[in-house]
Amino acid sequence: MHTCPWFHATNMANAPAKNLVQLGIGGWQVPRQGVKVCRERATNILTVTDITEMGIDAAAEFAIERAMDGTDCVWISFDIDCIDAGFVPGTGWPEPGGLLPREALALLGKIVQRVPVCGMEVVEVSPPYDVSDMTSLMATRVICDTMAHLVLSGQLPRTEKPDYIHEEANMNVDEPWE
Repeated sequence: MHTCPWFHATNMANAPAKNLVQLGIGGWQVPRQGVKVCRERATNILTVTDITEMGIDAAAEFAIERAMDGTDCVWISFDIDCIDAGFVPGTGWPEPGGLLPREALALLGKIVQRVPVCGMEVVEVSPPYDVSDMTSLMATRVICDTMAHLVLSGQLPRTEKPDYIHEEANMNVDEPWE
């Protein structure tokens, strides 16, 4: 079931549900039971319709306020299928009516320039389904744009180790950070 990583993340003590933000969740294909559980656990979800109605700036502000509430940094998991299937057909869950590439890139840029980013990933890219490498090119663009925004915001290059990088990682996900 899609949204499983979010379900499991809400079981981790060092990843409070209040800080988990999902932007660009699709329409009619989204498993309702997964969304229901995420909402019951107080994660934050903005659908494509929500983002379209409130605007990119307000959606970015929503995400930043919640993701940074009591945290040192943000991990970004960019699910390529938040973008309309006409632009990224090479995914396991193509979503008609998704965000336009320029909307997704603008939203990502606004967030990356305003929060300390400790890492990112791009998920749901499936090369066997990719027509003319369109999806892979979009995933590459997401990574390159993120790197550029990290430079523009002064997060890269690093001159010293950020405070959120600890000498020893807490691998016990059931225990909060000390």
